[in-house]
Amino acid sequence: MAFSMYHSATGKQSPHCINIVGIGKAGAQLIDAFLRTGEIEDLLEDPRARFTALAVDIGEGDMRQLRQYADSFHSRLEERGIPAERAQIRTVSLDVPTADELAETVNRFPQFLGREFPRFDWNEPAPETFSWLPSTAHLPTGEKNYVAQLEVPSADEHIPRSLAKAIYGRAYYDGDRPLYTEIRDFADSIDKTGLPSMVLVAFGIGGGTGSGMVVDLARHLTNGALGRRVPVIGAGFLPCSGDPQYQRGASVYTTLNEIDCMLDERKNDKITAIWGDMYKNPFNGGFLALPQEQSWERLFRYTTIKKGVLPEVRHQQALHVTNKFVDDSFARYVVHDYGREIFRVLRAGGFTGAPHERISFGPRNFTIFNVAKLMHPGVEVLPGEPMSKWRAAISDWIGYMPKWMGLREGFKTEYMEAHTYSARTKWNPTLQRTLEETLGQYLLPGEDGFLRTSDHEFFDELTLYTNIIIPGVAKADLTAFAEAKKLYDAVPTAERIELSSWLLELGIVLSEPSDQFEGIMGQALPGSPGWNTHLTLEEFGNADADLPATAVDYTTEVMTEVVKTVVPTP
Repeated sequence: MAFSMYHSATGKQSPHCINIVGIGKAGAQLIDAFLRTGEIEDLLEDPRARFTALAVDIGEGDMRQLRQYADSFHSRLEERGIPAERAQIRTVSLDVPTADELAETVNRFPQFLGREFPRFDWNEPAPETFSWLPSTAHLPTGEKNYVAQLEVPSADEHIPRSLAKAIYGRAYYDGDRPLYTEIRDFADSIDKTGLPSMVLVAFGIGGGTGSGMVVDLARHLTNGALGRRVPVIGAGFLPCSGDPQYQRGASVYTTLNEIDCMLDERKNDKITAIWGDMYKNPFNGGFLALPQEQSWERLFRYTTIKKGVLPEVRHQQALHVTNKFVDDSFARYVVHDYGREIFRVLRAGGFTGAPHERISFGPRNFTIFNVAKLMHPGVEVLPGEPMSKWRAAISDWIGYMPKWMGLREGFKTEYMEAHTYSARTKWNPTLQRTLEETLGQYLLPGEDGFLRTSDHEFFDELTLYTNIIIPGVAKADLTAFAEAKKLYDAVPTAERIELSSWLLELGIVLSEPSDQFEGIMGQALPGSPGWNTHLTLEEFGNADADLPATAVDYTTEVMTEVVKTVVPTP
């Protein structure tokens, strides 16, 4: 039966079209997962459906595998008699321009913005120019470092966020504007579907390429090409301890700051009051932060290193498997029940419900999506051993969840979900109670806290994991934020511009205190006139003490005056 978007007689929804923009390596790998797991072609059996994917990266290295998966995907469509035009999968590999070319592009940004936003008048004489590019910028080639066929990342290939922003800006605004065309084509493809759509924008919160580009690409997509007609969901992968240091460094702090100023309406309203609605939160469908630490801890403890195997190669293999597992698990969840499930789960954070349901969580608008791996083939327990040994190991790894959830000690919320995937012989009521007791520490007491759970049969007898979904999270609740803040404070002031991205084109280094307006965040770039963002140091929320204790405390504060209008009934 084909349903309308909201079928009021049954409470069912129509299937959703899943679409994805992947930025940088992490984003490209998530597109790989959607093409690899096999469920997308099931969605495309519906003649009204389409699948649109766009991968953007600097260099070719992370695109090759994606293109191979895309070829296989189209072959499977052909085998099933599904028209190829129902899927549009494209990749954009950006070259690294010369330093002079980038400088020229950055100097022309006032003109570009003037053509895009009515806030700027590009016919006026050009203002004093300013640049966010370091004067002695080292420009990586975008080439990957390989040992045999395995990529072993090198710090030399790392592209800082500010540089990634400039490269993106050149491809979007300058010359033939290839990225402008691709983003418009992406939106046009979505408009051709006969079903409600949603868009994932996936990137790594660590590193530089994805986090440096996403702040501009997301707004150009949501607020420009799509006109805020479609839910756009951010999917940011948090780094794990297995990642290279430059991917789990100080830039995590600036990235989370910038996303927070998009998600928190009070902060975002101050930005849009100055620079217009093109800077309105582009993640109108919500923002998911995906920790990878528990999967990493489970997967790298696999086998001992054999003689002749380089430790760095073995390490990279484990990291590759971790990324792949998290990507596959998340992709399967997104397409579950034809996209209805991810749409429903984001209602808990207030993003995909009706407008009258929406009460903002303010600074607590992040949602954790943790793929917690509890068992892996060949680790600790082997097939044929007693079930009691299997369940003891699973119970141990349930107990490790708080250690690697990525949340600070003492965090509380009113609602959580936990969806477990296991062979039917492994999971039992005892393990279910252990899971509920372990996750209960994050819930408010009594009727104010609720954990929704489900269990599903998984196709692999030797693999078991739980998807844990926690809305109402603030950046300061994330352990990655506190760790990155310490690293950021140790970075010389002159080098902090490289770690920033959002608002640099307006002459603002958002994560630095202003030297023009006391107690305000947002330092002016050299040569920029500077602006008063009205974001106070306290409001910026660099510590738990600056925030309401829970999302409920925030909504209670917001609703105080409204509650006074409630009419009592007998």
